Amino acid sequence: MIAPADRQPIVVADAGPLIRLAAAGLLDTLRGFNRRIVLVDRVEDEVVGDLTKPFAAEIAAWIEGLGEAALKVETVVGIGVQALRARERTPREDALLKSALRDSGEQALREFVGHWQPAESGSAVVLYEDRKVATLFLDVDFPVTLMTTRAFVATVARWGVNADAVAALESVSERYDLKPALIGEIDPSVPVDLRTLPQPMA
Repeated sequence: MIAPADRQPIVVADAGPLIRLAAAGLLDTLRGFNRRIVLVDRVEDEVVGDLTKPFAAEIAAWIEGLGEAALKVETVVGIGVQALRARERTPREDALLKSALRDSGEQALREFVGHWQPAESGSAVVLYEDRKVATLFLDVDFPVTLMTTRAFVATVARWGVNADAVAALESVSERYDLKPALIGEIDPSVPVDLRTLPQPMA
């Protein structure tokens, strides 16, 4: 299980948790994990690419305020999407771009953590709301911890970072769907067929 003293720690969030944390006024709780915050290109574009979207301006200001606490990462997925967007496209390429955009954030997360190669499951924490994220990590060959937004806020509350985090997140649950508090550790020594998706927190 993750602990405050984990080595080479990072936290990587998909777009869903960032939007929900922004809505609940909890973005700064990500710093409570005492980890470098990684923003992969596709996720960053999803949350701040259009500043007219809800909470995009707040997230953009938060990212700017992170300074060196944030690590912005380019991915092959992101570069590919950017290249397709920048040129004239055939109808087939338009269809490819539309398809790529549907899950490019999740794919970029998976690509980055795979290249980074965490040494322990507690070293890299991936926050998600979309089940596709958890599914993408089931067959990886490196250790990683997966947790939903509810599991994240429950953890920071338990660690004493923000005792009100759970209540703050629940206050936006009518506006945003929230998965239960699920957490899972991927152990590469366990055969892929025996691995399970994240389970409810104890």
